[in-house]
Amino acid sequence: MKKTMIALLGGIAILGGTSPVSAEVDTPMTTSFELYGQFNIIKGQELVWGWSSYQKPELIDLSNGERIQSLPNVDSSMDGFDASDDQSLRVAVSEGIIHVYDAFGSKIKEIPTILNKEEEISDFIEVQFIPDTHTVILLAENNGDGKMLSFDLDSEQLLSVRGTSQFGQILTARDHVAIISSSDANVYTSNLSYKGVIHGKEEESIEAFDMNDDGLLIIGENNTSQLDVYDLNRGFGKIQTSGQFVTGKDMSYNDISIDESGTFIAVTSYGSGRPFSLFERETGRRVHTSLDYDQNLAYQSKVELSNEARSIVVEGYSSTNVYSGKELYKRPVAIQIPAAHQSVDSGSSETLALEVTRADGKTVLVKSGVSWATDNPTKAYIKSGKLYGKTQGTYTLKATYEGFTTTVTGKVMPPPKLSSLKDVPWLERHRQSLLDKQSFEGLPILASSYSKLKGTKGSMFIPETDANTNGKWKGSVLASRYVRYGESQPNRIELLTMLPALEKRSISKAEIKSAFGKPVTSETYSSSVPRHFSKSNKTFAKYSVKSYYEYQLKNLSVEVCFDKQDNVKFITVSKR
Repeated sequence: MKKTMIALLGGIAILGGTSPVSAEVDTPMTTSFELYGQFNIIKGQELVWGWSSYQKPELIDLSNGERIQSLPNVDSSMDGFDASDDQSLRVAVSEGIIHVYDAFGSKIKEIPTILNKEEEISDFIEVQFIPDTHTVILLAENNGDGKMLSFDLDSEQLLSVRGTSQFGQILTARDHVAIISSSDANVYTSNLSYKGVIHGKEEESIEAFDMNDDGLLIIGENNTSQLDVYDLNRGFGKIQTSGQFVTGKDMSYNDISIDESGTFIAVTSYGSGRPFSLFERETGRRVHTSLDYDQNLAYQSKVELSNEARSIVVEGYSSTNVYSGKELYKRPVAIQIPAAHQSVDSGSSETLALEVTRADGKTVLVKSGVSWATDNPTKAYIKSGKLYGKTQGTYTLKATYEGFTTTVTGKVMPPPKLSSLKDVPWLERHRQSLLDKQSFEGLPILASSYSKLKGTKGSMFIPETDANTNGKWKGSVLASRYVRYGESQPNRIELLTMLPALEKRSISKAEIKSAFGKPVTSETYSSSVPRHFSKSNKTFAKYSVKSYYEYQLKNLSVEVCFDKQDNVKFITVSKR
C-alpha cells in the first residue's frame, strides 16, 4: 500500500479503553500518537513512518508506540517521502532534489537531476516505490514541462519517462501506477504505458482513495453512499454490486484504506452519523466494530490499516489513535435461527437465541443485539427477547443481526394434554425434597459424607474434555465430587445427578415446566454436547444435550438437560 496518510502527529502516549458501543468485534485503543504530520504503514509489519513540516521522518512501532529509528539529516520541508518494502532504502524529495538513505538512516546520495538523452529533468515533487523493488515513480514539474519517471535507485538508471499534465498523489501497485486528483484517476502500467482514466462523477468530486499492491483501487466521491471498487487487472469496470460497500447517506469521505492483503477496507466520513466503517473486501459487507461510533474520531479523520487490519490507525481530535483489530476473527459471516424456535406451545414462551457463525468457523449463540419479529403476532409474538405462543397456527420468525437477516417458519402447538403430564407428581415430590432436605426424595444429601456413602462406583464422562466426574450410584442418582486435578478431594457430596431413564420415566419439557415453573435461565447449544455415564467401569448411557433449564431452589442450583426432542436426559443439583 503506497497511500500517504495526512495527519498531525507528535509525542506518544500509551492509552487503553474501549467504546461503549455494543458490537460483535471489540477494537480497543492501544496507542495514541500526539499531533504530527504524515505517515504510512510499512508492508508486512506493525511499523509506521511519520514526519511533518517541523519534524523529520521517524519509524514508530505500532505495538508499543516507541520511535525505533529516525532520519536526522532530512530537510523537514519535504514534498514526498517513502521507504522500500525491504526497508533498506528511504527516499525523500525536498526542494526539488531526491535524497536517498540506507537502512541505517545515513544519506548515500542526492539526485538533483536525471538525464534523459540530452535533457536534464529536475524539480521533483512526488515519489513512491514500486512494491518489492528499488524502483521509484517520480513526478517532476521540470520548469513547467511536466514529467513522470520510473527510476532504479540501485543502478541510477532511468527506466521510463513520459510527459504529463496530470499531477496529484501517486499510488503504486506491482503492475500499475495511478495518479489521483480531485477530478480523475489516470492509470498506467508500472513501465508508464497509459491504460486509461477513471473520471469522477463531477469536477473535483473524488474525496478519498487507496490502492493495494495487487491493484485493487478504492475511490469515494462526495455525496455518494457507495464506494467504487476497481480491480485494475480486470480493466476499469466497477466490481462491487448493489448493496456492497455502502456507507451513510448525505455524507462526505475523509479517507479510505485497503489493507495489504485486500481483506478489509476502512472508511472515515462525516455527515453520516457514523464516522468509521469497516468492510470485508470480498463480500462488501460491513463489519460492525466498537470503533464505529467512537467519539474520539476527529471531524476529518484519516485512516490506515496494517496487514489484515491488525492495527487500525485513525486520527482523533487531539491525537492519532491506534486500535487493535485482533478480534476481527469474531466477525459474523452467517446466521441461523435454531430449530428449537420452529415451534412453541400455546400459552408458553421460549427464550430466543441466534446461531452466529464467525470468521474463525466457530458457531456461538447470541442473545443481545438481535432484532426479532414475527409476521403473525396473533399466533406468536415477541416480548423482551422471548417468543410467545398465543394461539395455534403458523408464523414466520425473522432475525436481523449486524447486517444479516434470516427467517424460519414455525408452528404454535396446542398445550400439552394432561395425559402427557403423568410424571408431574413425582417431579413435584423431588422438588419439595430438594427444598426441605437438599436431596432428591430418599437419596443422599448434598454436603454429607462421601466416604460413608454406599453404592456402585460410576462416573459422568465429558468426551470433549476427557474429564470424568467420578462418584457412586445410589439408585438413579450419581453422587459425586467436582473434578480437581492435582488436588485432594473433599469428603463431601458436591453434585447429585439423576437419570430418569433408570426409573423407566420419560419426562418432557412441559412436565418440567409444570412441576418447577419458569426457569431463571435457559440455553440452547448450537450443536449437541455429549455426556456419557458408566457403572463399574462400563458405559451404559450416552446422551446428547441440546438445551438446558436452570432453577434456583433456595441455595441450590438445579439444571435440567434436554435432548433435541426436548426430553429430559438428566437433572443435576449442586449448591450455588
